[in-house]
Amino acid sequence: MNEIKCPHCGEKFKIDEANYANILKQVRDGEFEKELHERLADVKKLATVEAQSALKDELAKKDAEIAAKEKEISEIKSTANNHASKLNL
Repeated sequence: MNEIKCPHCGEKFKIDEANYANILKQVRDGEFEKELHERLADVKKLATVEAQSALKDELAKKDAEIAAKEKEISEIKSTANNHASKLNL
């Protein structure tokens, strides 16, 4: 027989091995579920942060590509304007 103390009223009572094992299983299962959900939430947060970081990196690359293309367009326009002005002379 095992003696258990009620966490609410503080009364002690005795239960047999089978009931004691059942109570322990319920407590362990509840704790396991809680920990599992906490870990799942942590993994989701981490995945979100990693995805946002990857997206920011990709956006920075695309912004750099756009800036390079805009510079190239500006240089081509400048060259075209120079050639046009030489032809008009």
